[in-house]
Amino acid sequence: MNLFKKILLKLKIVPKPAYYVSPRSIIKAPHLMIGDGAEIGDYVVIQSPMGSVTIGQFTQINHFTVIYGGEVHIGNNVMIAPHVMIAAGDHDFIQTEKPMRFAGELSKGPIRIEDNVWIGSNCTITDGVTIGRDAVVGANSVVTQDVGPYDIVAGVPARVIRNRKDAPKKARD
Repeated sequence: MNLFKKILLKLKIVPKPAYYVSPRSIIKAPHLMIGDGAEIGDYVVIQSPMGSVTIGQFTQINHFTVIYGGEVHIGNNVMIAPHVMIAAGDHDFIQTEKPMRFAGELSKGPIRIEDNVWIGSNCTITDGVTIGRDAVVGANSVVTQDVGPYDIVAGVPARVIRNRKDAPKKARD
């Protein structure tokens, strides 16, 4: 422990953590990294016993969101609305010799959510998906394929509506 921290402790000055995790969240991820300024809201569940979960700087993960499974990498300045499910990994449902529960797991790779993405409420992000930087995922969408940078997607399954760079700019009053 460096001298500065020892002095702060002796003076009973406890520095604020660089990020906020609600005491009502459930975290079971031994390989979790959280960036400065990130906020994890009430009743968020992060459960990844084997993989690593990375949450970037100034990212907000709102209430009742679940991050479950293997590798998940969330970039900086990402906004994740309430009730989002980010599910990395899948059950081996192709084989028929064993019950699916005991058949092992499959994965298409990590879930990657790049910088400055906005994910609306009640969305599901499935295994192996990459959501490109500056993309928007509309509420209630199920993302089963990669989303390009600046794309706006919505639906079940999510489809590209348009690209933010092509969207007309509205004048603000």
